[in-house]
Amino acid sequence: MLLHEDYPHSVPTRAWLRWKENYFWVFMDPDRDICCLAHCTAEPTYDRAFASFTVLHKGQKIISGKEVPMPSPFEHAKTLHYGDLTIDFVKPQAEFVVEYEDDKVAAKLVFTRRMHLFDFQACADVNPDWFSISENTAFERNSFRHQGQCMNATGNVTFKSGDFAGTSIDVDGSGYRDHSWGMRNDQMTLDHNWSFFNFPSMGFHLMRVRNVIRPESRTAEGYIALPEGNEVIKALEIDNVGDGPEGMPDKVIFRTTTLSGKPYTLVADVGNAFARLPLHSQKPGAKVYLNVENMCRVHCEETGEQGLANVEIGALKDA
Repeated sequence: MLLHEDYPHSVPTRAWLRWKENYFWVFMDPDRDICCLAHCTAEPTYDRAFASFTVLHKGQKIISGKEVPMPSPFEHAKTLHYGDLTIDFVKPQAEFVVEYEDDKVAAKLVFTRRMHLFDFQACADVNPDWFSISENTAFERNSFRHQGQCMNATGNVTFKSGDFAGTSIDVDGSGYRDHSWGMRNDQMTLDHNWSFFNFPSMGFHLMRVRNVIRPESRTAEGYIALPEGNEVIKALEIDNVGDGPEGMPDKVIFRTTTLSGKPYTLVADVGNAFARLPLHSQKPGAKVYLNVENMCRVHCEETGEQGLANVEIGALKDA
């Protein structure tokens, strides 16, 4: 027997894992200079939840992020209440209402289907030799599920305080929703790029993730969304080019190839983002995972289309 076996043991990283179910809603309306983020995470076995809401309008930023009671009922509920944040599941895969209200702002955003829902489990099916997001996040396949969908979004945002107090804005813009559930701990992720793109004729969701256990193995997954359906990617490279404001790159270039062999090169103008917002996804501990949402213009070199992008860049930091 080894000497160290006689003393208290180190806690393995697997013990940090816990069941979480997350919803993330992203809205951008550059024509009216307003962007919103809504995020909620439930941890039923810990009987706790966390919710955040962020809005940016003409340079005025309002941010709320806090631990809240677990929604009850939770399982199969058609409406979820996370403190000041409420989500209504109006029509599966087609319509959702996200509402937030506190003493600073009131918002009601209606997300409707623009493209079909995509389940990232398909990436592991198409690329079985790749390091999947489930293996990266939960250390084994099928213990973590992740879905995304390109959306349209309309609604209203009313400011109660600050420079725009009393101002009510009807909004109409581009959106995306992200839904994940399973075993995970955000503080096991070392760094990542999670990005979606809405073009007039198509959409993309592309991501690259490294964790602290296997930093040499990157997850690279994604898909192209088309009106007729979704298609998994077979190759992905993400390059940060130049130095932009606030520690972000000037441009991020995504080079990807679909299962059918079509190449796409997407150039996101992160340095000139019209919104750069923090995402608060969980209560920080000794370490905190910092997410920065860069909402910007994007250009597809192959088609010439211009679109809107949300380039999320994250890394593990000391609190």
